[in-house]
Amino acid sequence: MFVGLVDSRKPDPEPGDERESMWLDLPELRPWRWYVATILCFVVSFNTGSVISFVAVVAGMCCFFWALTTYYQGNDGLSQHRQ
Repeated sequence: MFVGLVDSRKPDPEPGDERESMWLDLPELRPWRWYVATILCFVVSFNTGSVISFVAVVAGMCCFFWALTTYYQGNDGLSQHRQ
């Protein structure tokens, strides 16, 4: 037999734990600026010379992969878990 107290009160907010704005709560809206940066980097790479084109392609790939990581940020199921 279990005899115990279940604490159903809301925990006090931790300092610095403010609510994120609406556009950060929606995972579909997080990476849009990085996808725009990716497209711009690839447009620059197709319209410039050799070394600048290579740098723009590398920057475009970095922006694309950063956009993917921002999409999955906070969606792992354990980042908001507290005991």
